[in-house]
Amino acid sequence: MFACVTIFFAAHIPHLGFRTSIYDLAVEDLPSTQYYEKFKKEFGSEEVLLVVVRAENLFSPESFQSLEAISNELSGLLGVRRLISLPQVRQDMDLTNKWTLKEFEKIIEPIELFDRNFLSQDKRATVISMLLHSGVDRKSIINEVDAVISKDYKGINTIYQIGMPSVAQALATYTEKDFALLPPITFGVILLILYGLFGNFRGVLLPSGAVAMSLTWTMGMMAKTNTALSLMTMITPVFIIAVGTAYCMHIISEYNNSCQKGEIPREIVYLCFSRVGFPTSLAVTTTVVGLASLLVNRIEGIREFAVFSCFGMISLLLIMLLFLPAVMSLLPLSKTVCRGPVAPWVEKILHGIFILNLRHRKKVLPVLGVVSLVSVIGIFFVKVETNPVDYFKKNTEISKNFYDIYKDMAGSFPVNVVLDAKRNDFFEDPKNLAKMEDIQNHLALFEGVDKSITYTDFLKLVNYASNDFDPIHYALPMESWQIRTLTNTYKSMLGQDMYSRFMDPNMSKANIMLRTHVSSSREFFQLRESIEKYLEAHYAGDLNYKVTGLGMVISESSYILTSSQVKSLSITMLVIFGIMLLLFLSGKVGFAAIATNLFPIILCFGFMGWVGIKLSVVTSLIASIAIGLAVDDTIHYLVRYNREFKRDLDKDRAMRDTLRSVGPPIIFTTITISLGFSILLFSHFQPTSVFGLLMVITMIAALIGDLVFLPAIMLHIELVTAWDLMSLIPSLGGISPAVAHELRQPLNAVKLGSEYLQTMLEKDQNIPREELVEVIDQIDSQINRASSYIDRLAALGKKPTGAFEKLSLNTPVKDTLSLIGRQFSLENIDIRLDLAPDLPAVIGHRNRLGQVVYNLLINGMEAIVRKTWTGRDTHRWIAVKTFQKGDDVILMIADNGTGILHQIQDRIMEPFFTTKEKGRGLGLGLPISREIIRDYHGRLDFFSHPGDGAVFKVSFPKADH
Repeated sequence: MFACVTIFFAAHIPHLGFRTSIYDLAVEDLPSTQYYEKFKKEFGSEEVLLVVVRAENLFSPESFQSLEAISNELSGLLGVRRLISLPQVRQDMDLTNKWTLKEFEKIIEPIELFDRNFLSQDKRATVISMLLHSGVDRKSIINEVDAVISKDYKGINTIYQIGMPSVAQALATYTEKDFALLPPITFGVILLILYGLFGNFRGVLLPSGAVAMSLTWTMGMMAKTNTALSLMTMITPVFIIAVGTAYCMHIISEYNNSCQKGEIPREIVYLCFSRVGFPTSLAVTTTVVGLASLLVNRIEGIREFAVFSCFGMISLLLIMLLFLPAVMSLLPLSKTVCRGPVAPWVEKILHGIFILNLRHRKKVLPVLGVVSLVSVIGIFFVKVETNPVDYFKKNTEISKNFYDIYKDMAGSFPVNVVLDAKRNDFFEDPKNLAKMEDIQNHLALFEGVDKSITYTDFLKLVNYASNDFDPIHYALPMESWQIRTLTNTYKSMLGQDMYSRFMDPNMSKANIMLRTHVSSSREFFQLRESIEKYLEAHYAGDLNYKVTGLGMVISESSYILTSSQVKSLSITMLVIFGIMLLLFLSGKVGFAAIATNLFPIILCFGFMGWVGIKLSVVTSLIASIAIGLAVDDTIHYLVRYNREFKRDLDKDRAMRDTLRSVGPPIIFTTITISLGFSILLFSHFQPTSVFGLLMVITMIAALIGDLVFLPAIMLHIELVTAWDLMSLIPSLGGISPAVAHELRQPLNAVKLGSEYLQTMLEKDQNIPREELVEVIDQIDSQINRASSYIDRLAALGKKPTGAFEKLSLNTPVKDTLSLIGRQFSLENIDIRLDLAPDLPAVIGHRNRLGQVVYNLLINGMEAIVRKTWTGRDTHRWIAVKTFQKGDDVILMIADNGTGILHQIQDRIMEPFFTTKEKGRGLGLGLPISREIIRDYHGRLDFFSHPGDGAVFKVSFPKADH
């Protein structure tokens, strides 16, 4: 079945297409995007291709003749709607064909429209502008232009093309190159890693085969659904290869360990997947959740990446849980297979981590806290910015050409300012045309603007040409009828399409085109803000205005990334917290997992802020992908730690064995994923390379989080509640010596009485009535005593079902002392009572607070018994005092026992932590007491000097507070 599915998808891969365009960076449902589409319908498409030609002297016969040849060839290409060049302008203006080049040069000198638009000021560079038909095949037209400009032309120094279409096509070309280069290299690196770690072909072929199948399914599904590879989805194959291999490595590592415990392949496979199947499924689920959170993003390319990466992960899960076990069950065992991939250097690292967590966690956590704080500060310096030109590395031709053109000519990125008078024939009025010219001249002064072009430029050109190129007439007409006449001449001389690019048919709406070298979203926003401020200050009452253009749309879209990033991360965090809560029934574990997996994200974005890496469309993927990957190792650690902890409830041993077990695969998967994503550094795209670098940094930070931060913090987390702990008492230990003594005394008395009666009966002697009555009374009395004690003991441990009640703290103290007071006398311990008679009531429960007193008194007694008594210090005592202090009611219990060692004082509240001999204590008394006290809004504090005893202080607010 798996073979058939793989063949089915593989058959569709040849039909997989490429669709990478600058337009993929835009959010379609943004108001700015919708207005831009409306603008293109009114004023025409911005599909303009510029060919830049440089020569020593463009007006030399040799150079101009070559320029004319280039212009003629380009104008004949299919898809070119209109071409403007110096030779064409000369042909249109010199109808008699009598001008010399010198005369032509002199005639066009006053024309401001040509300055830096078609001709540089030093007259050594010119631009051939080609307006393309809407929907033209960019790849074909760009290749045809390349074929023309790649020829040798006399008198021409350099020639290249630039513009939005060429940028879009360069994106597509480099995407194809990346797809042909990066996945195969990644796959090759992964094969080498697998062989280096496992040392056998089975350890290489099983993971790589599973990943190859998943990759085939995913690429086939993309082709089947007619989804082309784009700048975003290009990351999908590298992601599947790196992450899929990491998942498989956990399985192969566990399989190798299971080989040591069995001989039959099926049993070994069953043992392997019974241990690793659940955490692997959970890990894939969290990764899918992280990826799926990107679906809230409004950029289509990111959503496509999320959909097909999720499909790849789900496919991989099916292959790992169904296909791999079947194959592994059929393979024979061998010695080379059944060896773990644990190298000595890994053992040393893990041992060092264990010692670090065990002995130095008080230093480790603050250090990680400082690193996190520095990173958080760095996050505030992260700038949201998308720059299509910076997608290309500086050494690429497209990048060089973009920065070269505006050295002498106007830049290639247009910004459009639409002026709307809301009144027909508004721009037939010479005064209003003068306003538009003033606006144009002022906008040309803004930073980043190289040239401003409006309807008035062409009107002055037509006026100039209609008056025999007299420089005096290179100006706007002064009368409305002249404007109407020149407008008709404009349409006939330059064409309706050139008119429509700058003026609507009703002459109520005009377009001012700014040719800029602005390319980043930040620069586009600054330019828009400057334009809007100027127009608002000077023309708010006369004109409506709107700044638009593809650059503006992409800039608006890039700022959507911030909110989308927050949404994606929030969704992922909530789901991870929910999974951990359900898995461990502990909110603390959930928060520990969140903190562990936020650490690499914070570190990554902090690094971006400090080194100046921008948050772009590509780098915005980091958080959701990284947290989905980082939580995988967290899950493997927590599941194994939970299993180890349940063996003997020893946190230190559980941490050590967990690190030994899952530490190696966590390290190896981090190496694998990091090396896999490091291949992206060789991408032709700058953001993709940066994405690869950030993924490596994030995965290393995640490794520190999982092996250093998480183990350290888990040593402080209680995995069960107080009542869960109490329910474990019968199965985990016996009753205390005090309880045993109190029950043994009446039972011994009953036994003595029964033995006396049995002896008298065996001797067949008469028992005097008085003696019989006395023995029966003693037996009855002792039974009642034991029964009463058991009832009180049961009440003490019983979880209350009723509401809280008001009571005096003196009551549970007296109850407890009546229960175990004799035991203190037997141990020669003096109970010093100092109970305030007028103590205010507190909110609590008699039985539960009695249990707190019981635990604290028993702990004090055991500390005194354990102490070695010498010299004059032989008086043993426990002091119990109640009093009021402000709005609090205090119970203090002090003893002069062994005290608490400084090095364990931060752990005595941990469940199951005890310093007593094995089998003599559970380490549950203080944790249970603290939870009970917290239930009634109280506090449990202590202070101790080793060797001098300890003082425990229980504080409750007064009942009326």
